[in-house]
Amino acid sequence: MPRKIGFNVVYATSEEERHSSLELNVHGPTVRGWQSARRCGYPQELILRLQGPAKITRIQVLAHQYLIPEKLEIWTTREENASVNTAFNYLGYITLSDNESTLYKSRELKSVALPETEANSLKLRLHKPHQNSHNVHEQVGLIAINIIGEPFGHDQADAPYNPHYTSPYDDLAFEMYVDREVAKIIRQMEAKKLQAAEEERFEYASKLKVAMEILRKAGERLGKYELEKKYAIALEDYDKAKAKKAQAQQYRQEVYESLEVEDLLELNGPLEKNNISSVDGQEPTAACTSNTTGVPEDILSPPRLVVPPGRDGAISPTGPAHQPPVSPLHQKPHSPEITESPSNGVIERHNSRNTGSLKRKTKSAGPSLKSSYEAYEERTIPALRHSHTNEFTRECHLDSSDIKINSKLNDREKKQAALPITVFGMEMVEKFYSKQFTDKEEGLMMLKDELKKFDPEVSKHSANKTARATILLLHRALRDKVFSVYSLAAQLIRIFFSEFATNRVSSAEIARSVDRLLPELLTKSGDTTPRIHNMAVHTILSMADCPCVRELHIIPVHLSRPVSSSTHQRLALSRLEMVEQLILNHGISTDKQRYCHCCSGLTCRTLSELGSSGLHHPAEAVRKVSERILVLVYKVNPRLVRKQLPPDDDITRRNLLYRQLFHEFDLIDLQRKKELESNQKSTVTPTRTKSIDNNVSNLTKSPSRSSPVHVSTESSTSVTSPSENSGDYKGDKPCIFCLSKDQAYSEEGLNIHYWRSCPMLTRCESCKQVVEISHLNSHLLNECDQRNSYVKCDTCKLAVLEKCFPEHSKDEQCRKPIEGYSRCPLCHILVNQNKWRDHLMGESPCTNNPRNKFSKSCTKSPSKSQILSGKITSPTGRDY
Repeated sequence: MPRKIGFNVVYATSEEERHSSLELNVHGPTVRGWQSARRCGYPQELILRLQGPAKITRIQVLAHQYLIPEKLEIWTTREENASVNTAFNYLGYITLSDNESTLYKSRELKSVALPETEANSLKLRLHKPHQNSHNVHEQVGLIAINIIGEPFGHDQADAPYNPHYTSPYDDLAFEMYVDREVAKIIRQMEAKKLQAAEEERFEYASKLKVAMEILRKAGERLGKYELEKKYAIALEDYDKAKAKKAQAQQYRQEVYESLEVEDLLELNGPLEKNNISSVDGQEPTAACTSNTTGVPEDILSPPRLVVPPGRDGAISPTGPAHQPPVSPLHQKPHSPEITESPSNGVIERHNSRNTGSLKRKTKSAGPSLKSSYEAYEERTIPALRHSHTNEFTRECHLDSSDIKINSKLNDREKKQAALPITVFGMEMVEKFYSKQFTDKEEGLMMLKDELKKFDPEVSKHSANKTARATILLLHRALRDKVFSVYSLAAQLIRIFFSEFATNRVSSAEIARSVDRLLPELLTKSGDTTPRIHNMAVHTILSMADCPCVRELHIIPVHLSRPVSSSTHQRLALSRLEMVEQLILNHGISTDKQRYCHCCSGLTCRTLSELGSSGLHHPAEAVRKVSERILVLVYKVNPRLVRKQLPPDDDITRRNLLYRQLFHEFDLIDLQRKKELESNQKSTVTPTRTKSIDNNVSNLTKSPSRSSPVHVSTESSTSVTSPSENSGDYKGDKPCIFCLSKDQAYSEEGLNIHYWRSCPMLTRCESCKQVVEISHLNSHLLNECDQRNSYVKCDTCKLAVLEKCFPEHSKDEQCRKPIEGYSRCPLCHILVNQNKWRDHLMGESPCTNNPRNKFSKSCTKSPSKSQILSGKITSPTGRDY
């Protein structure tokens, strides 16, 4: 099964003296990580040699909090002793956040799923860093690297083999914050637990499960003690370091004894007492009185730190407000965000795994925990342990630890509103938590004034921090049942995004704000009360119009998800009507524009899927809006719309809905056909002039060359519709590229001709798409799926594989072309840009063109109007 794979760093381009690359070989709370040398060159490279050949499935990277590279590339090789001169295979790359939204206090953990790759070594290439005020020496750094996969020849006898199971205790988020010795014991118990379940020793497996959870919490505490000891050593406070060491040793011994770790591991063979439930027949020991959650009393009450005589006070081992400050290097990071998988690589991102939470004790476990506010301060809040507000909440506790405020909020509300209290004060926040709607209205007006007068140069809180506190309060007000409060909250949301957030708040923070508010607004948009529904719809569309939100494409993604037949009618209808309004306001984007900031984010593909799903909804109003959306998309890309619908035949047209829809399509096709015919007539005179006057032909390109024609269904924007087939275009057709006069093709024969024999076309060896030979270079550089592997030669202007570029530059044929001429991508001969047909199909056709035997039957080049004709959109009617 996939597990952690050990490695050693054998090469680093550079390193700082106190942050050697060897730091990456081990994981634990005290590791410092690797940092490049100051003012180094880029890219920086690290070579990791695995402890043996393995099939790698995942790699995890924990970035530095401010020495962050913009991009990290991943390479692998099967060579055993890889070095700098070894040839590595490129897998892909990942990008890292600039961390500005967290004020450079948190670290990003990226978990990257790789295609199953056999490797002996890995190479990581780090590009230049994100610029920030903390990175004064322009360095990059990594705190830890973790590799997960299946080693070859590994003995799996220690646990049942399961290729789909990855242990949570091999995750980097676990290893970096748990004591190393405890982590090793937990992994041994994990293997014992799986083996016990296989052997149906369920009591033993249950005991191991409880013990592992307890050990994990104890390991986190021991790791914290180790950090505090290291920090005391750095301050040369050796008495405190000695006391911390003794405290950790005492706590470790008590935990091991209370859990009877040696007996649970069964180092000397199976023990019968592990198969007996302590409730059924065995008296629990005094040191191991466990409750139903398996938390011993000793772990809930760890030993206090013994302070040597002569020192003032004592340091509590728990609670962020009582422990000494920890250096930024050892701050625990947030869980990384998941957005999406990059479109141009093999890498996908995942959230780090939640490592659990403390459970509440039952009455049978003895005396209960303290329930006061101070008692909760002594442990991590489970709900906030991995939330994005964790760092802000901790900062709020530190800022307000010495301030005692008597308020109307209970302990739970104080914790929930810790950030808004720090930013806006207790007086305003109390109004949002009041039971009187007048107080809530007054609180919203106060918040509006705060946002209006916000000045980043004067305010002591950053715009991101203020924005996050504002959204917490607005989300609460938005859920209020009183319409006046809800209306004011919706109005303030529009003001927030249109006035406050623009050019102040980071994109990541705006995305979090939209993700928090949008689900609540979508729920309100399906409300039966018209004024609540209209207010929600108006607010969502106003948010979508704001430039800072529009460029992120978050709202279109949420709204354009397909609807199911079980979706409530009002919710489905509201979503579809909002999508229709966004199409009318912002337009439709193509697939190539989907990540462009200026486009709408509504692509033809997603809208086609949404419209076709709405056609199957039981509500007639939903079906009608879906029909209108499909008609709008059909005007842009008919092929994708028809691909989502049943075939256009007599059986389908018996359905009234499809009959009306296809009738609308036929009208659009007829209008498009008339426009194309008028354009074709307008191009006759320029074509004749060009054939007569050679001087004009040297200055004017052929209409058919004004834009590259790719014989691919994805690049086309029109399809052969039933209305066209039923008219003048029935019967056999000539090839519109080579215009073979001696043969007319049926629809199927024409497709075969395009794919196999047309001498004007060729198949791209990289993406297997059929393209015009004259535009093969442009295709390889700009549109091919493998375009990142090609570079443009500045001398001969040809597209060359990047790995073959050094040899190409030495070739004698690599010469600068004459003006008005281009090099043939097949034979590299200079060809007049207006005489490609003569070169490919003339008396002496291109020697490297395998299709040139068909050129003798062709006479002239196709015109632009022929290329754009609805008849030739796709040679085969399918994607290649």
